[in-house]
Amino acid sequence: MNRSGFTLLEVMIAIGILAIGIGAILVAENNSLDTTFRAKRMTTVATLARNSLIEAEREIQGKTFDETRKELSGKFDPPYAEYSWERKIKEITFPNVLTPDAQGGGKSGQPEDQNEARVVRLATQFLSKATREINITIKWKDKGQDQEYSVSQYWVDLNHEFNLSEQ
Repeated sequence: MNRSGFTLLEVMIAIGILAIGIGAILVAENNSLDTTFRAKRMTTVATLARNSLIEAEREIQGKTFDETRKELSGKFDPPYAEYSWERKIKEITFPNVLTPDAQGGGKSGQPEDQNEARVVRLATQFLSKATREINITIKWKDKGQDQEYSVSQYWVDLNHEFNLSEQ
């Protein structure tokens, strides 16, 4: 008996294999679209953060730290109205970088070089008073969850008064 064509079982197996293949392609494509969307979102967020840092720098330029607001927040204009931002300016305190020997912990108990220790203390005090950390946080909702992205920049006011008296 000569049979030409496929049996119902062979057709069902072929359709099953085809369905699994198409399903795998659809899952891969969906993951690719999600990754592309996340990359676009992060590019937008990074650009908004960079622009916010530039705007903060322009606002601070030429002013003393006391003349600037320590905290500020707002929303972006359309088409970025779904994003909000916060800016915080914090004081930086530099640690005492002197070693015990430089502070006077030499073998005799006397400072080995008081001038060096004084210069380091004055420089540390100056940098602590002249440096601020600017932190920008971008916030948005994604799939019902709060998301945020933060960047920091350090601002040094080189025009800050250099006080030679130790405090």
